[in-house]
Amino acid sequence: MWNIVIMKSLRKVLDIIDEVGEAGSMGIREISSRTGFPSPTVHRILSTLVERRYLEKDPSTKKYALSLRFLQLGTKVQQRFNLPAVARPHMHRLMLQTKESVNLAVKDGDEAVYLDHIRSDYSLLQLFTQAGAHVSLYATGVGKLFLSQMSQQELDSYLERVTLTPRTPHTFVEPGVLDKELSRIRSSGFAVDDEEFEMGVRCVAALLFNHLGEHVGAISISGAVVRITPDRIEPFGRMVKGSASVISRDLGFSGPNNKETYKGKEKHHV
Repeated sequence: MWNIVIMKSLRKVLDIIDEVGEAGSMGIREISSRTGFPSPTVHRILSTLVERRYLEKDPSTKKYALSLRFLQLGTKVQQRFNLPAVARPHMHRLMLQTKESVNLAVKDGDEAVYLDHIRSDYSLLQLFTQAGAHVSLYATGVGKLFLSQMSQQELDSYLERVTLTPRTPHTFVEPGVLDKELSRIRSSGFAVDDEEFEMGVRCVAALLFNHLGEHVGAISISGAVVRITPDRIEPFGRMVKGSASVISRDLGFSGPNNKETYKGKEKHHV
């Protein structure tokens, strides 16, 4: 019963947003006439949308219009589609530099999804990082990067929703152990997937930031453990952070380097 009521209310909100967006600006009576909703209902919805900064009310005309909030949301969507084009040249250079495959991923709900994958000619592995593949956040380098940027409340909520199922014997499945790993990531500025999602595969990853200083994705170097040996993790970490910094700069990020940005986030995890 409640689900039906909620869905009806949601449809009314979306209908009003659509009408206002199409018209540019509208008053309560006009919205009521166009949607068929009673004026008190329209007023209640408009008040909430103004309070949440999705709409703006002109004090002189009493009309409502979409706020800049929609521009901000639209920019995020646009960046998601532009991200592969911006990142690919740098990913290709990183592949030539490391002789290993390079990947681009974004957060998608409680998972990460790979948008692009440049396979090294030296790699014979069929990696899980193929474009379009969805993977766990807790068991991958790119995914742990996204977790490391969550507030403690967001992380606790994630751990309540998601069961930390072992993909391999190396997967972090204890919340306390995972939390220590996230602290290490914030300190070093890069993440490592050490055969945690797939045996025989090691990945080193770093975050990408936009002009607002928000993380919008991650790139990673991935390959066989016999090639990405433990002594190569630190050098690869520096390389992937360097490429991530250049891509972030091309996305308009002008803040500190990635390591400092991670440290700035660490205060949320005390």
